[in-house]
Amino acid sequence: MTDYHDRLDLDTRLSNRDVIAIFRRALGFLWPQRHLLGTRFLLVTLIFAVGLPLPWFLKIVVDHGVMQMPIQDVDAMLYPFFMVPFLQAIADASPLNITLYALMTLAFVFALVGYSGNTLLEANLAEGADVATQSENKVSAGMSSAHGLVGLIDLSVAIRLSQRITHSVRLALFGNMSRLPLTTLQQQRSGDAMFRVMHDTPSIAGMCHALTINPYTMVCSVSLNLWVLSMVYGSTAPELVWVGLSAVVITVLMTSPLANWMRNTSQASRSSGSATTNDLEEGLKNVAAIQSLGGSQQEREKFSDASKESFKQSLMLLLVRNVVLWIAENIHLLFQTIGFWIIFNGIIDGHLTLGDTPVIIRMYSLLYETSMQFGQIWIEQQDNAAAARRVFFMMNHEAERSRGSDKDVLDLGTATGVRFDDVSFYYPDGRQALSNVSFDARPGETIAIAGATGAGKSTLAYMIPKFVQPSSGQVLIDDVDIASLGTAELRRDVAYVFQEHQLLTDTVAANLRIANPEASLEEMREACRQAGALDFIEAMPDGFESRIGRGGGTLSVGQKQRLSIARALLRHASILILDEPTAALDPETEASLLKAIDNRGSASKGVVVVIAHRLSTIRHADRILFLKDGRIVEQGSHEELVAKPDGHYRSFVELANE
Repeated sequence: MTDYHDRLDLDTRLSNRDVIAIFRRALGFLWPQRHLLGTRFLLVTLIFAVGLPLPWFLKIVVDHGVMQMPIQDVDAMLYPFFMVPFLQAIADASPLNITLYALMTLAFVFALVGYSGNTLLEANLAEGADVATQSENKVSAGMSSAHGLVGLIDLSVAIRLSQRITHSVRLALFGNMSRLPLTTLQQQRSGDAMFRVMHDTPSIAGMCHALTINPYTMVCSVSLNLWVLSMVYGSTAPELVWVGLSAVVITVLMTSPLANWMRNTSQASRSSGSATTNDLEEGLKNVAAIQSLGGSQQEREKFSDASKESFKQSLMLLLVRNVVLWIAENIHLLFQTIGFWIIFNGIIDGHLTLGDTPVIIRMYSLLYETSMQFGQIWIEQQDNAAAARRVFFMMNHEAERSRGSDKDVLDLGTATGVRFDDVSFYYPDGRQALSNVSFDARPGETIAIAGATGAGKSTLAYMIPKFVQPSSGQVLIDDVDIASLGTAELRRDVAYVFQEHQLLTDTVAANLRIANPEASLEEMREACRQAGALDFIEAMPDGFESRIGRGGGTLSVGQKQRLSIARALLRHASILILDEPTAALDPETEASLLKAIDNRGSASKGVVVVIAHRLSTIRHADRILFLKDGRIVEQGSHEELVAKPDGHYRSFVELANE
């Protein structure tokens, strides 16, 4: 199977055992919604119970209204016991009145449940053949076996149940994906992630309905109708029961071998759809680079190929579904023909009256439709299973979790030190980024990490807030191994400013309050002043309430950098990590920022870690760690390291000054 750019989810095979395991896990999302589920069970039972008399009123109209057959010995007539009180009440009425009473009662039942069991009330809107548009219906999927007042209530409960399950699944999936390690997130395609959250998750709600409500509806319908058939016609037309049950068994046997085909086709359809979404997202995200390099035509062709493949796989999925439907319908066409032959033979032979025709046709049509649905449950859920597998794969993927107990919550206080003890790190593909790194960052100290590109600087800094964790060795804060600490608790006291500025499409204030939701306007102003961002923010039309474009697109690179730094300062964290904080700043702003950082570190007795290439930033640090090939080859102050005749840092400085 084509991998459709997947980097993480490569093995998409599913066995029948895997599908059953997925079913069990999906049903776990029903427990929190057990009250809605119980309500649906009660409503379904009510729908079929109220709908049972429907065909018998038609029999009364035909036999005792139109044919004017007298109502004499009710117990000896072919009627179920629940119709006896009504028959006794109208026994002395004229044929015209009998017809009127029967039709009025029938209208009342119709107002409650419609033609219960033979009609469906659905919430679906128009949709295409692709899984993306179909998923929009599944988000608010609802179906009732009745029209009328009860059917409308049942449909509303069904829709609410689908929405709540989908919301729970989306929340769980997004929560896990948002806590994936950075090394994993760097491999995950954003388009695929969006497809899983938006278009794969609704399938679990569909699966929950199909494995609980739908079977119960079918069992309820079959049981009640077989019970009535056996009670009234058991000695007259027992073959009808065997015809319906045989159709169920044969349908299952004929369509089950297609289950694997359905799973594989559904997986390909969803994967190709997510690949198209990914190409679209990446093309728009990098539109400036594409336009500047003349790659627009190339990107259009790439997107065109992805879109065509998505349509192709969607059509294949539609083909599989139609093959399954064709097999099921032809099987039941055969059994339906046999059933009608039995019915009309009974009428001709005198075992049945003309009024029995609508009764038996309705009973048999319910058996026919129900058995057809029964036979298709397994095969139809293969599509949902393929989607659910994609959801559970990302839920299962190892995410950052708070492994520490309440006793392990870090109390950083006013003096915080960081220590690396023989730390090494390997990326998932086997590349070594750090090798036996050891150093101490003392409270109140500013540490600069320098070195050539690819030396391991960012990886080292990622270790402190547990964006990545050591392959060996320990990272300690105040002599406590951070591996034993809860991630959320640790990061409350670590502020990280990334080299690539990450801003929301929102107001300036909203971006700042990510770091400190309770921050006052004065606190935001002070943080922005220290970062050199206050002037340009106050010059904006609405000041701190001004909105910025996607990813800060309406700001310059320097403005985005200063706003990101201000956000980190607003957090008041004991450990501040800055990745290339001055790369886009003018000398005056850089000097002001470095002074603010220096004052902050001295006042809080925390640690400031700066990753930089600019010498003006590096030399400001109390101590410099110079990395080469993942190792600390030199450390000391700027003056100490420059004094080494053949030192690595000195060579670095000389190259920078050329």
